[in-house]
Amino acid sequence: MFRRIRSYCLFGIKAVPVSVEVDASQGLPGFTLVGLPDNAVRESRERVVSAIRSVGKVVTGFRTTVNLSPADLRKEGSALDLPLAIGLLVSTGEIEIPKLERYVFVGELSLDGLLKPVRGVLSVAMSLPRGDENILVIPKANSAEASLVEGLRYISVDTLSECIEILEGGAGSSIYVAKGLTQKAAPPSSSIPDFKNVVGMSNVKRALEVAAAGAHNFLLVGSPGAGKTLCARCLPGILPEMTDEEILETTRIHSCARRSGDSEAFRPILSRPFRTPHHSASMVSLVGGGARLLPGEASLAHNGVLFLDELPEFNRGVLEALREPMEDGAISVSRASGTVVWPARFMMGAAMNPCPCGFAMDPKRACTCLPEARKRYKERISGPLLDRIDIQVSVPPVDAGNFIGKPEGESSATIRKRVCAARNIQHKRFSGTPFKANAEMSSECAQRFAMMTSATERFAVSAADKMNLSARGYYRLLKVARTIADLRNNESIEISDLSEALRYKTYS
Repeated sequence: MFRRIRSYCLFGIKAVPVSVEVDASQGLPGFTLVGLPDNAVRESRERVVSAIRSVGKVVTGFRTTVNLSPADLRKEGSALDLPLAIGLLVSTGEIEIPKLERYVFVGELSLDGLLKPVRGVLSVAMSLPRGDENILVIPKANSAEASLVEGLRYISVDTLSECIEILEGGAGSSIYVAKGLTQKAAPPSSSIPDFKNVVGMSNVKRALEVAAAGAHNFLLVGSPGAGKTLCARCLPGILPEMTDEEILETTRIHSCARRSGDSEAFRPILSRPFRTPHHSASMVSLVGGGARLLPGEASLAHNGVLFLDELPEFNRGVLEALREPMEDGAISVSRASGTVVWPARFMMGAAMNPCPCGFAMDPKRACTCLPEARKRYKERISGPLLDRIDIQVSVPPVDAGNFIGKPEGESSATIRKRVCAARNIQHKRFSGTPFKANAEMSSECAQRFAMMTSATERFAVSAADKMNLSARGYYRLLKVARTIADLRNNESIEISDLSEALRYKTYS
């Protein structure tokens, strides 16, 4: 008997419809699986047959052929276990499910019939059309993801036997209707350092405030122990809350990147990601790809911050791979099977020492590096990459006398209010456009929204000429100045805004 079961497979973060076509007929017993399955899918027969046996059903003794359509798309992972089990059961006549065509099955089976969570359920839920004719059947451990998609009808089960019992009874009250995202964006965690505990470094705090307000890339250069990493780790505490759309976008990526065997229940990503890959990270781990085409750290930092500490220690090729996503907000990986595009709209932050010994900028400790060594160290960061970093500031060491009395500076909560006010201005400005923050503006928009007087524009052009800024550097200067003006709630950019923006070009 022939039966067709609906399911989905992941291709990058995109969920692609897959039909599991099962034909069980009389003849010499055997099992054939076709349709470009990978090893995990190919091994599913052993898991599925054992799981079916555990619920008291028998599907062996038939000549069974299974086709995974479309046949030219490579099928990966274990999410096809459940649809394959249901297909074998209905095609051999072991069970009868009313209105089988309205169900979409996704899930991994253990040998005893338990349903295990799979990655990418949120992508499947977002791709599935709403309505009574589409009901998603998933493991209970994935129900938190499915519930984020408003209006989705789904059934969550723990075991294969429970799934069979519900479906044979017509589902009925077991069908849930997702209410969508009910949780608000999370406030900054108590584990995030507060700027009030950072002594001195008012110029660095101001630079990071501007970076957070406009989503600008930043680079901190200073001696070892000056506080570069500490200041960067305070940044999540002043970033604005994510919108519902951003929460779904970010959660979808993390759902697709989830490693198999993760024991913790998956939860929505409610706060902006702050990813800090080690400097030994490979290109695949940073930008994504590999055999399974998983998102990398750059995509996992979507709508958040990708912070690269000890920037010159990263492989040069790995850093150069970030140039396109820093401009486009997306990563495109091409393989023989097709092209995968991952969202990667992140703030890139970085920290580095000025030289190999680290003390070239320290007034109290002598640098032991030769001039040629300093030059080579700086040249590890290419000019095109530096040109894409809007804010570059020096971090001077703090005098020990400043620690007397444990003085407190301005808190992250106070700074965050100003950042949120500036982001609200940008939200209104970019209504109806694809942009969300000043750093994302095109060159044309940067010129149009600058709203400079002729004198201010002459100052900007003159300064860019004296500092040898490229065309990209000039427009990025305008974007930073636009953010500074927004923090002052000023409609037009003034010379003082440009002057401050020019101070954030000290390293290049």
